[in-house]
Amino acid sequence: MKIKLGSLSILVALCAVSFAAQPAVAKDVRFPATGNPAFSLRIPDDWTTEEGDDDSLLVASGDHSMAFTLMLETGDAPWDDDTIDEIATVALKVAKAAPPKRKDAVSISGCPGFSYPSAATNDAGDVVRLTLYILRIDKTRLALFSRIEAADNSPAQRKIAEAVLGSMKISPPR
Repeated sequence: MKIKLGSLSILVALCAVSFAAQPAVAKDVRFPATGNPAFSLRIPDDWTTEEGDDDSLLVASGDHSMAFTLMLETGDAPWDDDTIDEIATVALKVAKAAPPKRKDAVSISGCPGFSYPSAATNDAGDVVRLTLYILRIDKTRLALFSRIEAADNSPAQRKIAEAVLGSMKISPPR
């Protein structure tokens, strides 16, 4: 089944992901392939990537137990915290996820931002943990990505997701 991704519906598509385990061999991914800003991350060899029609990238584990989505957004004016919170609320609502109960300050490659942990139930009835991250690259550019994984993932599976997240960089670095 081919997944069609839309700007905010990218999270909805990911909630349909089903669940299982991964090997440790890794490969590097850069998105977009050329230009800056860009994401770079290291993923296990059996993971796949699929570009969406809306300049997004879906990165999914071979067993479909976890995935990441990546997007870059450019605005006409500087992004303020209220607007970023609004984007998070709308994106999670579109994904049919619970509203975030908190937001946590995060930084990747020197880009400050927030994470918004949530959860959703996919079409198969499985609980999915979903964390939306929104980072400021500069005044008018944002990096948005989400981490989606089965709530019942094993500690080993969570460790793989943490390693992928830990490998993520946004270029140009600050």
